[in-house]
Amino acid sequence: MKQKQPIFTKNHPFWVIFMIFSCPCLFMLEMPAILYAQAAPEAGTWPLPAPPGESALIQDPYMPPVQESPPLFSGNGAFASNPFQYDSDTSTGPRLFQHWGTDLTWITTSSDGGKKLGLFRLSFDGEITIPIFALEHPLYFKPRFAVNYWNGPQSDIYDMPPQTFDASLGLAWQPQWKAECLGGTEINFDLYFSVGIYSDFRKVSGKSFRFPSYGYFSLKLTPNVQLKLGVYYLDRVRYKISPAGGLIWTPNNQWEFQFLFPNPQVTYRPEMSSFNNLVLYARGEYGGGSWTIKHMNGRGVERVDYNDYRIMFGGSWVTTRRHEGYFEIGLSFARELYYSDLRSHSVNAGFIMSGGFHF
Repeated sequence: MKQKQPIFTKNHPFWVIFMIFSCPCLFMLEMPAILYAQAAPEAGTWPLPAPPGESALIQDPYMPPVQESPPLFSGNGAFASNPFQYDSDTSTGPRLFQHWGTDLTWITTSSDGGKKLGLFRLSFDGEITIPIFALEHPLYFKPRFAVNYWNGPQSDIYDMPPQTFDASLGLAWQPQWKAECLGGTEINFDLYFSVGIYSDFRKVSGKSFRFPSYGYFSLKLTPNVQLKLGVYYLDRVRYKISPAGGLIWTPNNQWEFQFLFPNPQVTYRPEMSSFNNLVLYARGEYGGGSWTIKHMNGRGVERVDYNDYRIMFGGSWVTTRRHEGYFEIGLSFARELYYSDLRSHSVNAGFIMSGGFHF
C-alpha cells in the first residue's frame, strides 16, 4: 500500500511555532503605520522605500545568494530580495546573458564510520533573457549543471556513490498586477518551473527526472511590511510540497528581517560609503537534494534524498560592472539520507562553507 506523502509543516512544528509568535509581534510594531494608512492614506508623511541598491536587500530564500536574478521574492526598492540589484546604470535593463558563474559548497564532518558524510558541490548556472511579453517582465531561461562529490557512507545497507549530478533547465517569470480592489496595490508574482535529471548517471530511469518548482505572490501591507505567500514543490522522497512565505519587515535602509518559512533571514547593509553595495546576513535554510543511485551491493536503482538544516553567516557584494560574489560559513545539522523504501539514516553534523562568483 502506497503511503501518503507527509506535509512539510507536520514534521516541523518548530517552524510553525516560530511563525505564529513572530508575525503577531511584527504587526504590533507596525500597527501605528497600519492605522495611519487607513485614516489618512493621502497624507504622504510615511517615508517611501529606498531605491534599488540603497536598502538592505535579501537574497532568494531557497538558493545561495547569487543564484536567482531577478530575485525569488521580487519587489521594488527596499522590498527587493536580491542583494545584487545594485547597478550604476539602471537604464540598461536586463541583459541577454547575465549572472553566469559558479558556486561551491563544502560540508565536512567527523570520521565516525557509518555516520560520516562529506560533500563537495560544484555548480554552474546562468540566465538567458527572453523579452517575449515586455522588457519590464521578460521570461528567464535558467540552465544549471552541478556535480556532487560524496565521502561516505559506504555500507551494504546505507551507501552513496562517489558522484551524483544535476542537469536542469528552468523557466522563470515575474509579472506584476495592480489590484484595484485593494486601492491599486501592486501584487508581484514569482512563477518558476524546472525539469532536470538528477542521478549518478550509472543508470538513468524515469525516477531520475524531477520538477522542482515554485509559485507565490507578494504585496505591501505598509510602507515597511510586505506579505509573501506561496508554495514550493520540492519533489523529493520525504517531502513533495512545502508551504512558503511570511512577512518581510524593513524598518530602515540598513536592516531587513525576513520572517519567512522555511528560510528566515536577517540582512544588514553597513553604512560605509566605500562599501555601499556590501550586504551582511544571517540565514536559515532547509537544504539538500534528491537523486537516483545504483547501489554497490547490487540492490538496483533507488531514489535517495539528502536532507539537512543550515545556519549560515556571510556577506555578498556586487561591483558597478554587475560582477557578483558571496562567501558564507555555517553549520549543517539534522542531516540524513532518506531512501525511497522509507529507510532513514542519520549522519553527523558538519561544518559548511560556500561561495561563488557570477558576472
